[in-house]
Amino acid sequence: MRTRGGTPVAKGRAMKLLGLLTLTAIFLSGCSAADDVEDVGESQDEIRVTSSFVSRGTGYYPSSSALEGGFKDRVGKPLRTLQQYLAGNAAYVSVAMDTNAFKYGTRLRIRELEAKYGRAIVFRVVDTGGAFRGKGRSRIDVCVANRSASLDSTINGTLHIDVIDETAGGGPAPAPAPAPADPPASSGSAEPAGSGRSCGSDGACNPGNDGSGLICTAGKCVAGCRTNAQCPGSKTCQSGQCR
Repeated sequence: MRTRGGTPVAKGRAMKLLGLLTLTAIFLSGCSAADDVEDVGESQDEIRVTSSFVSRGTGYYPSSSALEGGFKDRVGKPLRTLQQYLAGNAAYVSVAMDTNAFKYGTRLRIRELEAKYGRAIVFRVVDTGGAFRGKGRSRIDVCVANRSASLDSTINGTLHIDVIDETAGGGPAPAPAPAPADPPASSGSAEPAGSGRSCGSDGACNPGNDGSGLICTAGKCVAGCRTNAQCPGSKTCQSGQCR
């Protein structure tokens, strides 16, 4: 007796084979999905967003006028402008907020400005002013080069901002460190502290007010420099290295 699917024995063997193929496909698909999740996790570890908020932005610039407030931030360190950062001459961009919003040096990411310039930008809360008292996270002032730049329509708008955690343990972001002293003369070629950690930009390798002697290459902080601002102490950038 024959059936449309062949003999009963042959049909049973075909069903078993089909079941094995189905299980194999499910197993392979599960491995692929697990790999995808792992890749996403690794990319998220490089920049960890601890919280997000929306703020009304304005721009200001270093000036001796009473309105702008001088050339230094709230602890007396030089202001860093957006234009200096984009030119590779600053490790971060200074921003002003209510002193109760964040501790000094907290790193932020402003999505609209990163989209405008097509790159990651390190913003740090290092300044304040009377206009921000009691405003919390609702107001932010971005430091730029001059009055014309302070009128930028993107800066003077609604800004979507992320708070970035740069510590391995998930604590608050560290404040910018003072410039390290020149190391004693040595015949060795030791790597600067922090070399090898993950990064998304040169600024992530130079979190202090002055350079650490590190730049971001292939997603890792490595010894080197592109400008004098990335070198510690009195060193200058010569042939890609701080000397």
